[in-house]
Amino acid sequence: MTDSADIELVENLRLRFALAQSDEQLQKLLAGLLVPLLDKLDIASATVRTKIIALLGQINKKLKGRPDVTLPTESLLASTFTKEASGFSQGFRLMYLSMAMHNSSETQLVAAIPLLLDGIHLRPNSQQPLLITSLLTAMLNGPELTERQLQEFDFIKNTHRATALINVARDLFLFNAVQPKKEGGQGPVSAGLSLERQSALNNSGKAPWTSDKAILEQIKQRMVQLIGSGAAFPTEIPEPIHEQRALALVCASCDPYFQKVSDRGKDALKRMRPIDYESETLVSSIFAMFLGGTIASDAVGVRSPVNATTKLKLFSYLNKSVKATASFQQWIRVVSDSLFGSGVTVKLRQQGMSFMLWAIEKAPSSQVDQSSPLLLQLIQRTLSEHTPTGTSSLSEDQLRGSAYLAYGILAKRVPSLALDNLEHLQALFGAFVNETVGVRSSIQEGLLAMLSAYKDVQLSQQLQNLLPALLQSQLKSPVYQARYCALRYAISAFPFADMEARWLCILGVADAKHEIQQLARSGLAIKPSAVLERSCKLPTLDVAISFVHNKAQHIIAGSQALVPEARTAANIANPIVFCSALDFCRSLLLATGIRKQSDSLVVELTDLEFINKHEALLSELQRQSMQIALSSLDTHDNLSSLWLDLVGAVLWDTCTDDATTVSKALMYLVEALSLGPQALSHVFFDNQQLLLSRLDTHNYKVQLYAAQALSIVYYAKLLAELGSLDLTFWNEQLVQQLHDLLATATAPITPKTLDKQQGAIVALGYISHGLVAAFLTKKSSNLELAKLKQAVTDIYAALLRGLQAANEPAVHPDIASAWCTAASEVYRLDSLAIGHLDTAEQAMAAAVKLATDPSAPKVYEEALRLMSDIAVGRADMAGNMIEFLYSTAGSTTSKQLDKHFKSGEALARALGCFRCTLVRADWVLPNEPAQVVGKQAVDANQAAVDQLFTKITTEMAKSTKIQERQAAAIWTLTVVQSCPGLEALSPWLSKLHTSLSMLLSDRSELTQEVASRALGLLYNMGDASLKEDMVFSLISLFGGNAGSSRRAAADGGSADVQQALRRQIQSDEPLLEQESLGQTPDGHAVNTTYKSILSLASDMQNPSLVYQFMQLATHTAMWNSRCGAAYGMANIIEQARGAIQPYMKSMVPKLYRYTFDPSPQTQAAMKSIWSALLGPSFQRSALTEGETMPTSGASVVEQYWDAIMEECLESMGQREWKVRESGCNALASAILGADPELVVPYLDRIWQMSFRALDDIKSSVREAGLNMCQSMANATVTWCTPSSAESKSHDQQAQAIMASVVPFLVDKGVGSDAEDVRTFSMGLLLKLCRTSGRYLSSFVPVIIERLIESLSDMESQTANYLTFHAEGHGISQEQLESIRLSAVKSSPIMQGIEMVLEYLTPKSMEDLVPKLQNIIRHGLGLPARAGCARTVVVLCVKKVELVRPFASTLVKAISGSLTESSAFQRQAWATAIGYMASMLSPKMFGNLLKHLEKIYFDKYSDDVRGVSGQVLEQLAQRCPERLREVTTGPGTVSFVYFGRWDASKIIGVAFENAWHEYIIGLGKLTSDGLLEMLRLPLAHIADDSWPCRIQSAKAISDIANMVDREARSGDSSSQTCSAIIRTLADTTLLELISALHGRLWPGKEHVLGALVKVYVVCADAVADNEELSPTTDAVCGILLKELKHGEVSYRREVLKHYCTLAKGTNLDMFNQMSGALLQQIEQYGSIASNSDAMDVDDDEHALKRPQQLMLVAAAIEAMQLTLPSGRYLGDSGTKQLASVLQGIALTGVWNIRVASLECLTALVGHCARELEHTRFEFAVDIAPILEAVKACATDDKYVSVRTAALDTLEAVLCVVSKYPEDSRAKCWCEGAKCALNLFLKDPVPSISDRAKGILDVSFETLP
Repeated sequence: MTDSADIELVENLRLRFALAQSDEQLQKLLAGLLVPLLDKLDIASATVRTKIIALLGQINKKLKGRPDVTLPTESLLASTFTKEASGFSQGFRLMYLSMAMHNSSETQLVAAIPLLLDGIHLRPNSQQPLLITSLLTAMLNGPELTERQLQEFDFIKNTHRATALINVARDLFLFNAVQPKKEGGQGPVSAGLSLERQSALNNSGKAPWTSDKAILEQIKQRMVQLIGSGAAFPTEIPEPIHEQRALALVCASCDPYFQKVSDRGKDALKRMRPIDYESETLVSSIFAMFLGGTIASDAVGVRSPVNATTKLKLFSYLNKSVKATASFQQWIRVVSDSLFGSGVTVKLRQQGMSFMLWAIEKAPSSQVDQSSPLLLQLIQRTLSEHTPTGTSSLSEDQLRGSAYLAYGILAKRVPSLALDNLEHLQALFGAFVNETVGVRSSIQEGLLAMLSAYKDVQLSQQLQNLLPALLQSQLKSPVYQARYCALRYAISAFPFADMEARWLCILGVADAKHEIQQLARSGLAIKPSAVLERSCKLPTLDVAISFVHNKAQHIIAGSQALVPEARTAANIANPIVFCSALDFCRSLLLATGIRKQSDSLVVELTDLEFINKHEALLSELQRQSMQIALSSLDTHDNLSSLWLDLVGAVLWDTCTDDATTVSKALMYLVEALSLGPQALSHVFFDNQQLLLSRLDTHNYKVQLYAAQALSIVYYAKLLAELGSLDLTFWNEQLVQQLHDLLATATAPITPKTLDKQQGAIVALGYISHGLVAAFLTKKSSNLELAKLKQAVTDIYAALLRGLQAANEPAVHPDIASAWCTAASEVYRLDSLAIGHLDTAEQAMAAAVKLATDPSAPKVYEEALRLMSDIAVGRADMAGNMIEFLYSTAGSTTSKQLDKHFKSGEALARALGCFRCTLVRADWVLPNEPAQVVGKQAVDANQAAVDQLFTKITTEMAKSTKIQERQAAAIWTLTVVQSCPGLEALSPWLSKLHTSLSMLLSDRSELTQEVASRALGLLYNMGDASLKEDMVFSLISLFGGNAGSSRRAAADGGSADVQQALRRQIQSDEPLLEQESLGQTPDGHAVNTTYKSILSLASDMQNPSLVYQFMQLATHTAMWNSRCGAAYGMANIIEQARGAIQPYMKSMVPKLYRYTFDPSPQTQAAMKSIWSALLGPSFQRSALTEGETMPTSGASVVEQYWDAIMEECLESMGQREWKVRESGCNALASAILGADPELVVPYLDRIWQMSFRALDDIKSSVREAGLNMCQSMANATVTWCTPSSAESKSHDQQAQAIMASVVPFLVDKGVGSDAEDVRTFSMGLLLKLCRTSGRYLSSFVPVIIERLIESLSDMESQTANYLTFHAEGHGISQEQLESIRLSAVKSSPIMQGIEMVLEYLTPKSMEDLVPKLQNIIRHGLGLPARAGCARTVVVLCVKKVELVRPFASTLVKAISGSLTESSAFQRQAWATAIGYMASMLSPKMFGNLLKHLEKIYFDKYSDDVRGVSGQVLEQLAQRCPERLREVTTGPGTVSFVYFGRWDASKIIGVAFENAWHEYIIGLGKLTSDGLLEMLRLPLAHIADDSWPCRIQSAKAISDIANMVDREARSGDSSSQTCSAIIRTLADTTLLELISALHGRLWPGKEHVLGALVKVYVVCADAVADNEELSPTTDAVCGILLKELKHGEVSYRREVLKHYCTLAKGTNLDMFNQMSGALLQQIEQYGSIASNSDAMDVDDDEHALKRPQQLMLVAAAIEAMQLTLPSGRYLGDSGTKQLASVLQGIALTGVWNIRVASLECLTALVGHCARELEHTRFEFAVDIAPILEAVKACATDDKYVSVRTAALDTLEAVLCVVSKYPEDSRAKCWCEGAKCALNLFLKDPVPSISDRAKGILDVSFETLP
């Protein structure tokens, strides 16, 4: 076609468009021509194109102001997206397409969305604004998208659409509300957007949402609903889109202006599947949003950073992403901007610092190393800009605390920061003083983190010099965290051999804080393992002692004293510090001694714990180790003297009175002098006065150690000088010392001299002991020492006198005890050997006398010791002692059993002499006892041994007194144990065995235990033949089969005892008296430890093991007591192990169980056996070649696992409670750390027996069962926790365990009748739900079913009680149900259900649904049903796709439960239905609505009927689009609308909320829609139920209002409005009139009001419709009829509706209504008269009068509205009405007066208008009216009355001024002036000012 033809065609088209006048003509032209014109643009010439553009401009002008004209949307869409994107016409197409989105149909708008998304993805940036505007307009004007429509978008395949939508959505969420533009430029750009992107979003400010917040909120809500939809974005959506979707929803959740948008965004985020925090695209997008720039594929401009709220949300992702820490440039900017950027908040700073901590910890080391200076700068800047103040907030403290922690972690990652210099360490330590208390803990964490930089590294020399000084300065800090950290650095940063660091620990011991003291002691403690391992370096003795000596040099030199005041200072002058230094050096000495002999030493680590205990040396190992260490000091120059200086420094410091320090120093001095080289004693000889001075102290230990030191010094010196020529010191000075001490000791006792006397007495004893020992050693009788010997003789005599006088009451017990102690030291050596008088017998007598009075325990103990020491020195005296102790043994009470042990110790000393370990422990002299007293004197006293054991075997063991039998066992044990290897005992072994065997059957358990222990020791001492006899006799004793192979017992006594005991057993008499041991609850006797051991040996069918077991069981509670501590056995275990080894397989299971026996004695004995069996020496010695043996207890259990399991499980079912309890405890221990493969075969039996024990009759068994269950639970949780790394074997193992455990817990645990079992099972099941993860998938249905049922089963009894007694406790049923449901919601069980649902699969969902159905229909208890409802909701939120196939099934089940009694449960069911409604099929959805309507109209109570509204409310909220799909039929629009007007406010609110959601998508009102809305109201307007009629009337009235608003708004065409009004009139008027027939009933006024309202709205339609025209008279007639009867309140409502009719129509109803109204008005007179005559007590009339007055006022108002405007009333009617009104105005109450004045005003106006037409005189006499006005003007109370009167006066003046010719005008004028003067004086300005205006205007025209 040529250009001319084209031009002609275009011109013709212009003419056609110009001639198109109506909307229909224009729309028809556009539909056919618009798109072809646009297509022509691309191919037309320039001339034609110009013509077309001009035509398009003409079209645009035509379209303005014509909103009803629709553009061809479909054609435009097809044309736009099928043409080239760069075509000339594209701009016009997009423009018209944008215009088309405003008035397209819903179907077209929905179809446009995917096409627009394609365009946004493909089209250039220049076209983006119109495309985005079109998209958002389509979403705004279109319907809410249904699930099916969303699925049709198919974002899985069309990922570009999803990407485009998410990008637009994110930008929309970031777009803020409208802000004013800057001068000369664009408005501000929203945070997170670029200028270009914002312009594209709002079409350069032209889009409506740019200026209208309501539209912006609506479009955002639509968008967040779309982005958050699981239907649009199913779980299969690709991960990148899923990530970007999450970020878009983050932006929505942080919307600062629209709360609904924010809430929906948060809700959508919760329902999303987890995202991968390590995704590179996610991390880069977050950084771009945070920092600005470009996001993903979006490259339109450079974006600004998002707002602070969004940044906080993004931090929750960054703080979980390790990938984020790999991008240093980005994350360092994020941290910097968060801390120091513009507009940062406190929370943002805190999150920024938290992210810095995360990044420093997780970032690659290379990055942290390179960036450490920058990070350090950020940290320091944070601290410098946020310095602490007195008013620092908690958030500021948290920020600084995080900065300090980052400081430390940075140094941990980059050790060079800490190792290069101490600047950073000093900064952190220095911060303690300046910072607040809350920040100090963070500083401490930072310092401890930095500590790792110093561990296991070689510090530079500079740091080695400076760091200790820094740490020592911090030990003086007032902040305890600083001191704590300093000690931690001292312990960890330096090797243990560093004495500077140890010195810091020594100083820390004196700290006031207990935890710092403990830390310091741990830093000084030498680990036993370090002692045995030579690779562990310890400080050498020369370095340590020299170091401490150097620190204490001022103390040693005497220039500085140890004073108590120094306790607060951390220096050497502090007694605690000095004492700690000595303790450390002494521990080092012991460790060195042990290390030197470690090659030949076989010890356990526990045997070396004495190293750090700082107690006296008791064992031979301890003494020998110290002796070796002290000897090694001689290899270093002056080292021994340095150590002597240190321990003696306390003595030289005479000001020191700290008893602990002095006694500790003296104890170490005695050790050095006793065990060290004798040269040390010679060195200390010159300092004897220092020792003598300490004898006066108040502390007895100090006195004792000082006396021992003097004894050693004098012994060594005298030994060296005997035979020398110069003995002056000994004959003169020492003799004088002794005389002085003797004088002090024998002086009269006074309180002031008590301590001095005690010290002098003890010193006399020890010094004499040393001197005599020296004489004995040299065998000297040097006559030149006669004076000294005489002095010693005098001391002996004085000691004897002191002992003899000690019994006197006047003698203090401490003095008496001192005399005994001194005498013990003297008489231990045979004084006859050096020529002294024999006073031993007299001393023994005195000691016996003292021992007969045990009231003073200390004196009694020392007296026994004295007796034993006398017997050591004089063997012939031992018999006296034995006889005395025997005589007192029978009188010992049960509370004095300690006396037996003390007596046993004394006997052991007396019989064993220097072979006894007790005597050996008291020996302090440097030489061995044999060198002093001779080898013969060292041996045991054979005669005394024979005497004692004869007494024991013949008398005491057979005594009828229990005390004597106890003494026999204890004495035997103490002698055998304290005198190991004593040959004098050999002849007595057999007899002792017989006696002790009899004592095994003693009724005293103590006797049995002691006898058993002694038997084990005796067995070890015998030869092979004796051992065989002992085993034979013991087994025979308890009924064992002796066998012919066993030879008869050699000892006749033993045979007699066996025969006697055999007879006792055969006669069924119990060996052990069961009454003394107690019984189990079922009546069974309690076994003892010994019988347990015997049973163990018998079970292995080897009786000879009895003694081996006895030998191994060496540590019971008694033996660990104070008195029994000396009764250990050193070598028995080694000898017994070999015999036990062959029986391990049969012994281990039972022995293992016995180690958990409830009896402490049995348990301790068996544990010792078990430990002995696992000892390392046993491992080496007991194995044969090629045999392997477990190396630990755990491996032994694994080796014998099956046997142990069988033993434990069988024992848990035994009748004896002790056996059951031990089985539980043993099994619990075995399970810990066991391989699950071993446990799986026994799982069922273990749980069965464990639960049985948990419900045992015995409380202790129940406790053991609980422990067993807890152990099993912990193990099960550990085994069934998925590992981070994939492991097929672990998965299979876990599945096997779950398959056994879960069904058992569900069926037999949670469902058990025993409460304890039920509670425990539930706890374990919840633990598994939290930890087992994917292993739960197979068990989800059964777990959920049981958990839901348990909500009711495990509800507290209090709740069940209150359910039936709530009212009695002042609690409503609603409150109680609310509390119960809140408990369900927050219950751990509910949390467990939610966790389990995460692992639901399609297969398990099929199994779960029937179980949920069953609970819904038949579940018992409110908690279970509420839990089920919540479970369904959680399923819908988390597992939409799994629920969808079963939604109809579940909804059907829930529908049947909607009418249950609980309101809260009904609400829960409603919520569940709301979540599932969108998944229902159309048929099922319709059935649901039908069911809801049926419930509502059935005969249920109001609260039950309300569930329909609740369900509809949920449907409207969750899936309004589904409601709008069904527009007709039951449960739809009419039902929702009808329910709004329910009489119950609660029900109405639910329907109201549903309606507001529903109405959004209904569109404009149509006739069909109106008919549907009227369906139910019309159906029930004549219902039998009055409330239903009222509800219908209210609904119809509101529908009429809606129609009226629609007609007035102009939104719809006039034809449409007319049709709607006609429909309303046709359908409702006659029905309402019909409903008003009949008698009066409560609420009838509502139907009348509906009729009036409908008539007012439809008045024009009624007038035009001949069929409806009679309704006018009918309405008036009804009003007139109803006005004549009924209560006052009802008639008042009738008048109210009449007023509505009068106001809304132009009907002239005066003739019909005036009479009735005037009748109502005239009632005022009777009301007033009745009121005057009414009795004041007539309450009924008093209540009715206000209502009657309001009725009169309403009637007056109705009369005013009734006055016709088009005709005159006539003189008679007017005058009558005026007369009545003016009378009421004069006398009425205020509201009636106001109404009457207003009516008079209207009446005057009516008469004035009539006068203009008729020209007659004024019909009403105004004078009475003026009188009424004047009366009202003087009303001082009511302003409203005066205001109405002034209105009336103004109307009157208007009449008077217009008609002056009336003869009455002058009179009226005077009256008006008088009334006006009253108003001029009114106090209310508004009235007086108005009166002035009237005066100025009106009176100019008055006559």
